Amino acid sequence: MAHPTLSMFRKLQGKPLGTWLFSRLVCFKAPYFASIAPRITVLEPGRCEVRIRHRRAVTNHIGTVHAIALCNVAELAAGLMTEVSIPASMRWIPR
Repeated sequence: MAHPTLSMFRKLQGKPLGTWLFSRLVCFKAPYFASIAPRITVLEPGRCEVRIRHRRAVTNHIGTVHAIALCNVAELAAGLMTEVSIPASMRWIPR
């Protein structure tokens, strides 16, 4: 049985604006990530791809993507990948 998060992603993935909606739902559950406006494009056990647009809200004083925005993307991708990679009967808590 697939993890509920993975099932939701698969259900929405093929629909118009499906990955956008899934990404918004993730940000609703974990509001901290909304500041980077992520788009989760791939989600499967052992793999997650997240994109962000290069926009003023995520850039630094020299016009490149801020390191903390990149850390947020990495944390989101790693967390989602971990969540869908463990058995649905288990729960993970980072420590």
